[in-house]
Amino acid sequence: MQFNSVEFFIFFITVLILINCLKKSHYQQAILLGASYFFYWTTSNYFVLLLLFITVISYQSGEAIYQASNQARKKTLLAIALISLLIPLAFFKYYNFGIEIINQITIITISNSSFNIPFLDLILPIGISFYTFSAISYVVDIYTGTIQLEKNFYKYALFVSYFPHLLSGPIVRGAQFLPQLKNHIALSPKNLKIGVSIMLWGFVKKFVIADNCAPIVNAIFIHPTEFNSLYIIIGTLLFGIQIYCDFSGYIDIALGAAELIGLHLPQNFFRPYLSKNPTEFWRRWNITLSSFIRDYVYIPLGGNRKGTIRTYFNLEFSMLLCGLWHGAGWHFIIWGGYHGILLSVHKIIAPQIGLFPKIIPFLNDHFRLFGKILITQYFIFLGWIMFRVGNPSDMIYCMNKYVFIDFNSSKFIPIKQPLFDAIMNIIIQCSSYIKIFFFIVVVVVIIFILQSDYWMKKTICILTTDWPRFISYLPLKYWVLSLTMMIFILLCFTASANPEFIYFQF
Repeated sequence: MQFNSVEFFIFFITVLILINCLKKSHYQQAILLGASYFFYWTTSNYFVLLLLFITVISYQSGEAIYQASNQARKKTLLAIALISLLIPLAFFKYYNFGIEIINQITIITISNSSFNIPFLDLILPIGISFYTFSAISYVVDIYTGTIQLEKNFYKYALFVSYFPHLLSGPIVRGAQFLPQLKNHIALSPKNLKIGVSIMLWGFVKKFVIADNCAPIVNAIFIHPTEFNSLYIIIGTLLFGIQIYCDFSGYIDIALGAAELIGLHLPQNFFRPYLSKNPTEFWRRWNITLSSFIRDYVYIPLGGNRKGTIRTYFNLEFSMLLCGLWHGAGWHFIIWGGYHGILLSVHKIIAPQIGLFPKIIPFLNDHFRLFGKILITQYFIFLGWIMFRVGNPSDMIYCMNKYVFIDFNSSKFIPIKQPLFDAIMNIIIQCSSYIKIFFFIVVVVVIIFILQSDYWMKKTICILTTDWPRFISYLPLKYWVLSLTMMIFILLCFTASANPEFIYFQF
């Protein structure tokens, strides 16, 4: 059941009506629990049993750990619980990848290369990483004493299976969700305005922006060696926009749906492409995953408390796991390792960044901020090449064209989009003039910005506005007008093909 389907709207409106007709909170929670399992069953069929298995194992483990009489027993129970919860995830997500590695090793080490372990035709259960990590966080938090044991199983089951976050996040923790179940759920005018505004904004992000970027990105990266730097850079920029609008679009729809129901979810994005450094980027991008890895991997490994070398090792190891979480492929691991290096380099040079105002004293604060953002995003988008391009030779080619720019017009093939083809043909034919024009524009913009602190403030203000909430705070007639405009944009510019959300595969 996709968020953009008629079935989902019927399902969602029915759930809203039912929970608002009921007065007692435990009846409302029972309706939400049944609706969540029905939602997952329509999406993943018999994998609903896996969701139930994860829920039962984690709940019973949390109860056993809470009642354990000594620390040694708690540690043993925690280890058993983590292994039991991670085995299904490892099997469905990483079995074939592990077998591929083993087969490659045997081909190298054993002369009889016919010895191969067969692959399995596995289907990855949608959302398995998200609800498994939510369950793990509950068990670990019980062990550390961060939260109290939830005595009602149906409330805990609702926490794990709450349908807005079930398929693609965010990763919800017990401390964020379970206390909300003490309150009666009621649809208020404020929640209605905020929820609808955020949901519509998410639909625009996904179906207008991300899905219109997808065909161009796919056309460029399916055979990237046939394109020059201009195409590779365009493809990289559009993929960065696509993955952000696709993932954050889903999150906005989930957050909006949760707001309407009255059980709120944590924010997962906070304008990540305005980050001034790699550390800040990971505080703004996929916040619930990065905080999960920080709290349950990086800090237990020692964080930055065990010396400089150990700190860098912990960073690198944590980000390698982050890459592996995204998928069973070497390019995801490389992407994670790359971000580990970025974080380590930033930690090394961060004390020296304060020297820049002294070295370049004539730059105002806003321009220095803009420069930091551009430099950071240059390296973030370079990382998206590693994330998107799975073939090693293609990845190296794309990275080379991204870093060492050329305008080789022979590296061009037409894309099945006439307007895009026409524009790109003109650009390639006039590449020498474009370089001169680009240089002039850059010089003019720099001079303009240096002389106009006012417009820099205006630009930053526009970029940092939380538009969905801003719209929801408008008077009713202007709010309705804003929603009408967003619906008009959806009707006019929604892509003809709507691929699944990218993070469904994670």
